[in-house]
Amino acid sequence: MFTRDTRHSSGIALLASPGIALLASPGIALLAGAIALSSLTACKPAATTPPPAESTPVVTPTPVVEAEKRAYQDPPAPTEPRPVQFPDLQKFTTKNGMDVYVVENHEVPLISAQLVVRAGTMDDEQLAEMTASMLGEGTKTRSKAKIDEEIEFVGGRLGAGAGVHDTSVFSQVLKKDLKLALTLMADEVQNPAFPEAALTKLKDQAKTALKAQKSDADGLADTLFGMVAYPEGHPYGRPMPTEGQIDAVGLDAIKKFHNDFYRSNNAYLILSGDITPGEAQPLVESLFGKWKPIEGAPPVNPLNNFPKYAHPEQLVVHLVDRPGSAQTEVRVGNLALARKHPDWIKFDMASDILGGGSTGRLFLDVREEKGLTYGVYAKMESGQAPGTWLIWTKTKTKSTGEMLTALVGHIDKMRNEDPTQREYDEVLTQAIGSFPLGIETADQVAGRVRTILTFGLPPDYWKTYRDEVRKVQMGDIKAMARSYMLSASGPKLRPIIVLVGRADKVEPQVKEVLKDAVIVHYNTDLECTDKSPLCAANKPRAAGSAAAAPAAPAAAPAAKASAASSQK
Repeated sequence: MFTRDTRHSSGIALLASPGIALLASPGIALLAGAIALSSLTACKPAATTPPPAESTPVVTPTPVVEAEKRAYQDPPAPTEPRPVQFPDLQKFTTKNGMDVYVVENHEVPLISAQLVVRAGTMDDEQLAEMTASMLGEGTKTRSKAKIDEEIEFVGGRLGAGAGVHDTSVFSQVLKKDLKLALTLMADEVQNPAFPEAALTKLKDQAKTALKAQKSDADGLADTLFGMVAYPEGHPYGRPMPTEGQIDAVGLDAIKKFHNDFYRSNNAYLILSGDITPGEAQPLVESLFGKWKPIEGAPPVNPLNNFPKYAHPEQLVVHLVDRPGSAQTEVRVGNLALARKHPDWIKFDMASDILGGGSTGRLFLDVREEKGLTYGVYAKMESGQAPGTWLIWTKTKTKSTGEMLTALVGHIDKMRNEDPTQREYDEVLTQAIGSFPLGIETADQVAGRVRTILTFGLPPDYWKTYRDEVRKVQMGDIKAMARSYMLSASGPKLRPIIVLVGRADKVEPQVKEVLKDAVIVHYNTDLECTDKSPLCAANKPRAAGSAAAAPAAPAAAPAAKASAASSQK
């Protein structure tokens, strides 16, 4: 290739560049130069022109307009409650001394049966529970699998369990299958096999449950409250068992417990549903007639060993240190009434005004207004001896002090002020209106009958219940609070306060809001870590200790007392 300028007479020039040949005249040469320049510039990267800077828009805030508060209409006034008649309670006694109670309801062909033995955890906690559980593990004529198969085949249910005061074997079946249900119940209480393998399984389950209880702040708080409230050795205030106590339970002890307590004249049978006494008596006599009664003196109730109860005269906070807790379990309350006490209904209404549910003062203030908890309630524990009344709740660790201030303040308000008319009307309407819902089924009616028999209530207690509720006057509410809700600032008697949470965070708050309180410390085994006479009267056993000897047989009691003296 070459570059050369050769001029000719014609005035035409030949221009050459690599790969390009053009004929040009002077005018064309200028055009060619421009084209060449354009080609060169096209080979270079195009210059980037920066975009114009974007200006940040100015946002004008939208004015906040508060939504109008929604207005809710008051619900319509309740109508007069319809008459509700609790069924008649009919009774006969078998030749071997077992009382049988029949409550007729022929609306559906269903029958609920409860066989109640007057022996519960108050007699011996481990033996009562394990004996009841072993009943369903087989009899001398039927294996556990056979029992389960027979009751499941007819679509019924069968079980057993020990409560504080007694043990029940229960079943629910269609009327046509009642004979089968009573046959299985009679076989379990009269001919239990008590297999060794079943006992080993029950012990393992009990020890697993014990570990869970020790890790549960709610259970720790409730257990410690009872340990503090009751005198030493009282069945209602027992500490948690130890693994040593559980392991020490043997078949010989279970058989003796069964032989001492499971007798015809230490038991009663409730039949509720589509049955008459005339139908029941021959069937019961044929199935339970060979059950042996107790010979000699009647059983002794262990609660009779505790004729007197006392309240603390000093404000003591029982604090369980549970490291790592994000919240504090709180219990505030005291000993109150036995279930058969004549003030029970009136005090129950006063307790409901304070903490009976979502309309109670505690719920509306402590939860809704202050936001200190998800739930806060007051409850009464039924007992043959005086039971407890307490407020139970939980709150964030940092708000423990504020919670205590709110609770003791509400107790004082209950003691010093009458309820409003609306509070009184609501609790009265709730007690009267909800009663029919609790006696709709055969099971519910049987449970109500059992309450009468367990706590020694009058036979017509549920027949007259709504009439007794209507007799409660507004002035009774404050009187009940002054008698049975003890004040933290009271002149003489003080409530029990139990806290479970982080002691290092909780204790300073307690000292700030309850300046005259003494704090007693516990670990999660509920062992008092202070050498103080103010520690709970009921103390845990050593970790390796065995079970105590079984108590004497227990009979239905006649506890009449209230624990709480008036605190005027």
